[in-house]
Amino acid sequence: MTPAPTPEQGPAAADGAWIFPLREATVTTRAALVTGATALSLVLLGVLATLSVILCVTRPGSIVWWVPLVLLPLAGCCVAAWRWEPIPVGGYVAIGVVVAASLVALTVGAAGSPAQAPAGTASFLLSMTTNVAVLIGATSDRWTGGIAGALGGYAVGEGAIVVTAAIVGLPYRLDLPPIAIAVGVAVGYAFFPLARRRARRGTALLDDADRRTRARRLRELEGRESIALLHDTLLGELAALARRDPGPLTEADRVRLATSLESSAMLPLLRDKTEPTPDGVAARLVAIGAAGGIRLRLEGDLAALDTMPEPAGAALRSALEQCVVNVARHSGVAEAWLAVAASPGRVDVTLVDEGVGFDPDAVPHDRLGLSESVHGRIERCGGSARVWSSPGAGTSVHLSVPAGG
Repeated sequence: MTPAPTPEQGPAAADGAWIFPLREATVTTRAALVTGATALSLVLLGVLATLSVILCVTRPGSIVWWVPLVLLPLAGCCVAAWRWEPIPVGGYVAIGVVVAASLVALTVGAAGSPAQAPAGTASFLLSMTTNVAVLIGATSDRWTGGIAGALGGYAVGEGAIVVTAAIVGLPYRLDLPPIAIAVGVAVGYAFFPLARRRARRGTALLDDADRRTRARRLRELEGRESIALLHDTLLGELAALARRDPGPLTEADRVRLATSLESSAMLPLLRDKTEPTPDGVAARLVAIGAAGGIRLRLEGDLAALDTMPEPAGAALRSALEQCVVNVARHSGVAEAWLAVAASPGRVDVTLVDEGVGFDPDAVPHDRLGLSESVHGRIERCGGSARVWSSPGAGTSVHLSVPAGG
């Protein structure tokens, strides 16, 4: 049984559905916001660069020609802040210096651009680049850093613009969009501790549900294996007793039942499943067949049966033993053939007899011999089992299991 994942192990699978730990919600949400902020910043810078180039081409003199070039360092800061995690103190200082220098240059450019100067410090060019400064600051690796970074980015950008505007004579205008974005980002980051507390409460409930689901699946698997073992041992012998006439067992009956118990499934039940069969799996199958009056002819890579890792090896051995017992009990012939084919990824075994056969579709689903002792065992270890048979035409059973266990 696969143990429940630890917080460091990330997502877990239960009943085929992936369950993502709620404890990771704030981390992934912040990562998504940072990536989105970086993408938005690059889009804004791309729009500004495109508009600046268009103005330079269509209306020469309306904007200083070198403005698009100043936007490149800001784009570099966006990418650096996104890729650099965690950002060291020196990194914050370097990014802050580049952002401030870029906005100083853009303020000078706005003052010398007839298309931007009338709007003063609230021009479209300066407003959008201040927004970029806020978003760069918001890429911090902690929620407290996100708040400080957003507000600090606004302070650095607006401070550089105001000081430079006073020097070059660009009129001051209050620019509300950067303020709204800075406050909005800061408030958003302030909710992260609340989200983390709620995630912790939800994680406890999710982990408990996952443990109960895994425990239920383990009980189901143990129950199905117990049913298969019960069929392999007691039910077969009880069926034999039920078919005989009432009265005490004869000595011949005692010998037959003792031999059947020994040869069919008592040994797998009594011995440690991790203990290898002394004479090999193939030899044991031959012995089981001989005890039931069947001569088992073997061919192929028989050694693969002894080197199968667990639990696939135990499942294949038990299923093969039951198949040989079925041939001895029901086929009505004295000979059967078993072939083993091994590949790097799988082991395939085919058992064939030319006996009376049967109609697999006519076997009730509640019959345990094939459904649990063979199909159930093989499928629980990730393999497959197929049966071909028809009345009077014999039976072929093909078992395929993963060689990796």
